[in-house]
Amino acid sequence: MAIAGLDVGTSGCKFTIINDAGEVCGTDYCAYEAIREGGYHELDGHDIWNAVKQVIRNAAAQCPEETIEAFGVDSLGEMTIPMDKDDNMIGRGIIYTDWRGEEEMNELTEKMGGKARIMEITGVAPATFFTVCKVMWLKRHTDIYDRADKLPLIEDFIIYLLTGKRMISYSLAARTMALDIRTLTWSQEICDAAGIDPRKFSTPVPSGTIVGPVKPELAKELGLSPETRVCTGGHDQACCAVGSGVLRPGICCDVTGTIHVSTMYVEKFEPDDFLLNNTIPTVPHAVKGAYYSYTETATGGVLLQWFRDTIARYEYELAKKEGKDIYYELDKQVRDAPSGLLITPHFAGTGTPDHNPHARAAILNVSLETKPIDIYKGLMEGLAYEMRTFYDLLEGEGIRIDEFRAGGGGAKSPVWLQIKADITGKSFTALKNAEAGTVGCIMLTGVALGKYKDLSEAADRLIRLGKTYVPNPEKSKIYDEYYEKYKRMYAGVKEIMK
Repeated sequence: MAIAGLDVGTSGCKFTIINDAGEVCGTDYCAYEAIREGGYHELDGHDIWNAVKQVIRNAAAQCPEETIEAFGVDSLGEMTIPMDKDDNMIGRGIIYTDWRGEEEMNELTEKMGGKARIMEITGVAPATFFTVCKVMWLKRHTDIYDRADKLPLIEDFIIYLLTGKRMISYSLAARTMALDIRTLTWSQEICDAAGIDPRKFSTPVPSGTIVGPVKPELAKELGLSPETRVCTGGHDQACCAVGSGVLRPGICCDVTGTIHVSTMYVEKFEPDDFLLNNTIPTVPHAVKGAYYSYTETATGGVLLQWFRDTIARYEYELAKKEGKDIYYELDKQVRDAPSGLLITPHFAGTGTPDHNPHARAAILNVSLETKPIDIYKGLMEGLAYEMRTFYDLLEGEGIRIDEFRAGGGGAKSPVWLQIKADITGKSFTALKNAEAGTVGCIMLTGVALGKYKDLSEAADRLIRLGKTYVPNPEKSKIYDEYYEKYKRMYAGVKEIMK
């Protein structure tokens, strides 16, 4: 018997199967492209569903001798795929980097009597990217809301298509800005103010809830047993935290996927001015009674994707023809010394602390000697400077982090991990399985099936730590000087671009 995890992200999805010995016996990944044009950032639900079926089918075919007992599902946050009463998808999903809904967010905040009331209920400060704001925008500008019978986010969208049952994990439901995180039910107060029928959302349940078996015909199509069951996982960042071992205070999960997120364990929810003023959300943890808090940047690995698709387009096409990984090839060209560039990584607005949708990137200190590879490294450095501002912010509040564990695509780059260590002055330990989201799903599923006593035992069995990257004192000293310039640069750019 085997268990598996399905991770559905912004850029692609992955399905990983492990056997009873904890060994990976099947895995597959499928990429898909977001549509970014005219200020709109969207994903097609059909592309996601087809990719999900492909990775399950391909991974299952790699280990036909194994019966997959169950698998968990995690996904990107916030985005909904509206569906009508006949289960047809209506339009495309609006990604969190799409800033439609700003006017609606402001109106909702005013109706609720201010930001503090929203955070008191939901654990999050109002921000444009939350589902409620996008649905309000759709309701005002299209007929999609009226036509929609269901408003699933991606986790429950996939679970519904697989099982016919509508359930969403608490951690993902919290990313709508409509979940009451104390009662763990949809907030009627929020929904009334937003003009949204909460029945269009799925039923909130804990992460690690067995929803039901895969539909018989679909199981046959995907190469699964008719008894294979589907389990809630959660928001991808929450599952990454589980899969990184963030099960107690002092450990931070540092994930550089499409965006960058740092996730910490919180023992209790206490809304205060620090969380509110810095838009730091608090989300229900998979550990009952506990929570996560996040700091985030609106960009992460997508910075290097932009570089790949624009500046290094020729090199990218050549690498594809030769069957090479373009990022590995670019990393080999990175010079050892700091790039000398200052780049704000705000290609899609900012994240923590101000969530400014109008911010844009700036590049400083370019000369005739600057090479494309310097810009590549400068983008990695820019994200690390931004990360340092978060960690300085947390430490200023007395929030101590003893250990940073790195996951996501960025954790596969020794160059980027060393840059993060040198700029932040922190040590980063790479996870041997950088796809911590699938590991988290597998852990949750294993506990749900009784294979592990609890998540701590699952972590001991499944999480493997790799190399630790420690700061280089000489480089850190140089980067300290650039960091002070970076802070002044961002303040200046913010003022200029008002």
